[in-house]
Amino acid sequence: MKLSLILAAVLFSSFGWSQEDPAGSSKDDLHVSQASGEVSITSRGNDVRTVLFDLFTQAKKNFVLEPNIHFALYLALTGVEFDEALAVVCSTADLKYELNNGIYFISKLPERAVGSAKPIETPVAPKPLGKLADRDLAKRVTTKLSKADIRAVFAELQAQTGVEITVDKGVPNFRVDAYLVSTSLKYALDVVTKAAGIEYVRTDNRTILIQKKRSTN
Repeated sequence: MKLSLILAAVLFSSFGWSQEDPAGSSKDDLHVSQASGEVSITSRGNDVRTVLFDLFTQAKKNFVLEPNIHFALYLALTGVEFDEALAVVCSTADLKYELNNGIYFISKLPERAVGSAKPIETPVAPKPLGKLADRDLAKRVTTKLSKADIRAVFAELQAQTGVEITVDKGVPNFRVDAYLVSTSLKYALDVVTKAAGIEYVRTDNRTILIQKKRSTN
């Protein structure tokens, strides 16, 4: 009878211990697990040193951490490859790692020196090519255009001489008759611009600009 009571007391005490409320025990904020070559990490403010230590311990890999590294990590990774998890941790904490002879050496990313940023390059304006010479305006043209848009007339003059002619957007869309037989480009420009009440100038980039007449006041 005594033996039965003793066994019952032992069984009761064992049952009571196994059923102890887990809420009474402290819960770690950091959890690292590994399965089938993948790892899972959950960290709620743990220092990166602790996270790395547990990560490498679970993965059974060697690492060396540079001294004086501190960073509070908040992350949750589930079922990722070890290298990917390590890359995420290092990127978040501004760290880098190198693998040498099977050992991961982890250190801080170098701080960017003040003033080391590449200066913004200011676009350099192209060097002027110079004005067209009189011989360029002596090239011969022939046109037989009736009530043609003035821009079409200048485009034809450009096509025949190879001299670039730009019409300013402020020039109205005049319609002109341009009957010119083997005349110089200069004469053609003089006639057409005079008829339309506009003017042309030689630019510094070896082109002709057609524009409204500028005020002489």
